Amino acid sequence: MNPLSVVWDVLFVDSSITDSKTSGKMISFMGEYVGVPVREIMNWNTVMKGQKTSGAGFTSGLRFVIDVSEDSGGAIITLTNRLLSFENEFCALSTVSLAEKLPMPLDRKTRKSFPEIGRLMLSVRFTHGLGYDDAKKIKNAMGTQTKETKEGLNPIGTGKGSSGSRFSEEFRSTMSDPYWFRTFPVGGREWDEMRVTGGADGGVYELGFDLREGVKGLVEASKGAWWEKLDPDELTISPTLIVDCSESLSCPFDPTNFHHLENPEASNKLIEKVLEIEEEQTADAEMKEDLSYTLGRITRGRRIPRQMGDEQGLVHGLEEGVIGRNFVMPWLADEFVNCLGFFLMTRKPKYWRNGSSEILLVHSFSEELVESLKGES
Repeated sequence: MNPLSVVWDVLFVDSSITDSKTSGKMISFMGEYVGVPVREIMNWNTVMKGQKTSGAGFTSGLRFVIDVSEDSGGAIITLTNRLLSFENEFCALSTVSLAEKLPMPLDRKTRKSFPEIGRLMLSVRFTHGLGYDDAKKIKNAMGTQTKETKEGLNPIGTGKGSSGSRFSEEFRSTMSDPYWFRTFPVGGREWDEMRVTGGADGGVYELGFDLREGVKGLVEASKGAWWEKLDPDELTISPTLIVDCSESLSCPFDPTNFHHLENPEASNKLIEKVLEIEEEQTADAEMKEDLSYTLGRITRGRRIPRQMGDEQGLVHGLEEGVIGRNFVMPWLADEFVNCLGFFLMTRKPKYWRNGSSEILLVHSFSEELVESLKGES
């Protein structure tokens, strides 16, 4: 099972958003109420009308992330029901979702269950000047890392300092509605001592994704190139067909056109840069080996032919649906996550700590989903 967290969001009433004391009070209220260890705190960041989006903005709510990987389904449901009942004079809304940390590359079970539509969190931790030995450079890195991350972590942003140009227009079209959070450490302090107004420990963008057009485009473009429709005159109890994707397509949703695969030479140079910076930061041979292994796996671009048959529900006239569900969607999901993972690991290694980046799949809470994710259904 992938690591699982409960994500508790409390949004503030409008009248309290611009009061700098509200967030401190609410951290204390929420911390006392939650009753279990919290892995990290994030702040909902609101930029007022007329303010530059690169500015700090105001805290309009708080997000508590609680690791429940080792908890039973019943314990998770009890916790979420308690959080949903939270009430406070500064609370306009209390909501709960579940966040599943994704492996990179995706394992078979995660690929198979990955939804066509959903939300992701892209999370990084700051280096805080790690690797510099000059006090001025360390101070400068710590002073700019939040701004650099707010601009650079958004994969669909197209303004100055943004990262959208690294992805094709079609790839960017699969994502929407990005929302920025800063993350803050929790351990070692009492709740009434914690604040989300000082230096952050990292940054997160949560954004929506929709892979339906990509699946549709690949199925249509691959017909006659990767697979052929069943012959209606050839009657058989157990029809089969082979999907041979060894040749790339001109379709923009073919993963060979994605950031991590479109230019192997450029990708290798980015990987080399990551390893050079890790050498400067820690000189940790084991970390460098882990980074090289993971980046190698997510950039291998495997294109393995597969047979469709009874197990996938193959019948004449329904080939497109069977291939879309059982072959294209899992493969596209895997390379979609690989592409974003490569981006997180190579975009700003001087600011984003190697080995600490995460991609989390956000689920709307339901008791049935908890039981499914915990394998208790």
